[in-house]
Amino acid sequence: MNIVTIEPHSSLKQVVKKFWYADIPNSAHQNKPFHIMADGALGIVFQHCNGHSALLNAAGQPFPLSFVYGQKSNSPCINSFCDHPFLFGVNLQPTAFKKLFNINTHEITDTLLTVDHLFPKHFTEQLLHATSPEQISSLFNQQLLKRLQSSKEDKIIDHSIQLILADTKNMGPNDLSSLFPVSRRHFQRKFREHLGVCPESYMRIIKFQRSIHLLKTRQYSKLSDIAFSLNYADQSHFVREFKLFAGCTPKEFLVKSPSIPVSGHHNPPFETMRILIN
Repeated sequence: MNIVTIEPHSSLKQVVKKFWYADIPNSAHQNKPFHIMADGALGIVFQHCNGHSALLNAAGQPFPLSFVYGQKSNSPCINSFCDHPFLFGVNLQPTAFKKLFNINTHEITDTLLTVDHLFPKHFTEQLLHATSPEQISSLFNQQLLKRLQSSKEDKIIDHSIQLILADTKNMGPNDLSSLFPVSRRHFQRKFREHLGVCPESYMRIIKFQRSIHLLKTRQYSKLSDIAFSLNYADQSHFVREFKLFAGCTPKEFLVKSPSIPVSGHHNPPFETMRILIN
């Protein structure tokens, strides 16, 4: 699968990491399974094959043509592609969903929401009639820029995310909440509203994503090096956490996914694909 990225409008960089699109080759017209793994953020997907849904859940039911996916909080789920789908994605910044749509992000953790709840009624129809990925990105730019004009930010939550990404291995949830002039309970509630998970869970997801980056860029001599560098209690703890979020051990992951792209940086920005194709 060849993924092509498109930069969002410059004013959207605070809420959108990037746009991307891909055609999934499927000459045999067989269902292709893919894993959905925790990556620490939400996103929007528009997908179809000749105007019909080409993504199926584990029960074989089709996904909406366009939807927002929530945080994935633990073990991966296995969905599948059918036919020859076109995919277009909007990778959101961690706190963007609550800012843009004023919806409690925790309400869609481990599930999805159709874009009919977020954009004008005929938006998906407009996407279907677009003749190029650039036109699709233009449509998303227009709608998201409108939303940005009335967006609401929370400086405490934004700052907390910056601190987590800057020092994931040493930052603890109690340490984090103590840095702000609010009660721990209030901080945790606001964090879940904006991120979809509690601070502890979010930190575990980010450490998992960093471990994937270290694996893919071969920044280790042995697995215990990764466990040590990310401040896991020991190698066994690292393997258990990795297996929870990836559904396999680190060694099995490297065998199954040698082609997953990662950025060339160790500290943010870093990124792996949320979708892992078998």
